[in-house]
Amino acid sequence: MVHMNVEALSERIKEAANLAGFNLSYYGEIDGIGLPVLERRCSDDAPEIYISSGVHGDEPAPPMAVLEMLKLKGFPESANYTIFPLINPTGLQAGTRENRDGIDLNRDYGSSPASEEIRSQVDWLGKRKFGLTMCLHEDYDGNGFYIYAHSKDKDGPDYAGLAIGAAHPFTGTDTRTEIDEMPAKDGRMFPPIDVMDRNREDLPEALRLLFHHSAQVSITTETPSGQNITSRIAAQCAVLSQVMKTFLTS
Repeated sequence: MVHMNVEALSERIKEAANLAGFNLSYYGEIDGIGLPVLERRCSDDAPEIYISSGVHGDEPAPPMAVLEMLKLKGFPESANYTIFPLINPTGLQAGTRENRDGIDLNRDYGSSPASEEIRSQVDWLGKRKFGLTMCLHEDYDGNGFYIYAHSKDKDGPDYAGLAIGAAHPFTGTDTRTEIDEMPAKDGRMFPPIDVMDRNREDLPEALRLLFHHSAQVSITTETPSGQNITSRIAAQCAVLSQVMKTFLTS
């Protein structure tokens, strides 16, 4: 179990965000810890990109990858960004998947969120719309990188393939043929039709963004928690860079 010093990480993210030209504000507070959102705008007609990390508290590489991307100034200037780097601070502190109340926040994006964290986030988001959404995750059962990817442009880029190729040098590719009781092949997950239900009360974040915030491309990354954290952070950063570059130039 990995416990994170969330206050120290939050401060490092704040400093790096400022240097990278992002504005930081708070959409709520849990146990005295602010829930930060980072924004940087290029222009009103620039593509809108949403990124989140830290939804599960036992998945430390994603928020650390966001910090690394900020330090590297790795977010292209030609887009508008909304980034939620620490959605579940109490879980990150405790090293638990769930929040302090035992709620899996990634199953709380339905019409009536049970958690204060997701209620606050959903209220803040309102009716905002995004072109690209990326939700960063990890998996303790993973033996390499894998991805859920949905694109409304069926003739557009193969985002899943590009992401898998970017992550492979760092973590390899997950070889399982079934992940979370869903079919998978060569690092790609294929959720059945009944999972893609916009009215589910246990709606995951990625599907809420797809259904309710008009996401044209929805990406969920998964790095293998059992591997070296430096490699996992590098894989997340490589995927972020590749997907954003492709989205902004396609």
